[in-house]
Amino acid sequence: MNPTMYAQQLELFDLFNPKSIKNARSQLTFVDLFAGIGGFRIPLEELGCKCLGYSEIDQKAIQVYRDNFIKDANSDEVYLGDITNLSQFPFAIDVLVGGVPCQPWSIAGKMQGLDDPRGKLWTDVFRVVKANRPKAFIFE
Repeated sequence: MNPTMYAQQLELFDLFNPKSIKNARSQLTFVDLFAGIGGFRIPLEELGCKCLGYSEIDQKAIQVYRDNFIKDANSDEVYLGDITNLSQFPFAIDVLVGGVPCQPWSIAGKMQGLDDPRGKLWTDVFRVVKANRPKAFIFE
């Protein structure tokens, strides 16, 4: 590796600083689907976004999520339950985020795709996006 090139890359990344949206006129809101223990939530809150609700079915993950994020300041945040039962939220949102289970598609899983019930959760994601029409959505 060329040491000069490496130094230039470091310099480039040192210059990269994502703009904070904390000073925006209004705070962006989001819903956290497949919330797990909050991997998407942390960077969004660091950018100044506000979570209005979350969806998760694993009881242990829900408890960790609540312990880590649900405090007096956001006690009005709504637990939305199972995505398969969701449609339009009781509030408008700017951003919808989530990490759909990857086992149906992963080589670490059985790669059953839509033949695995978890693989069909993408259809629920599409339905929820269509029902709520967020300004943006981020899924992995």
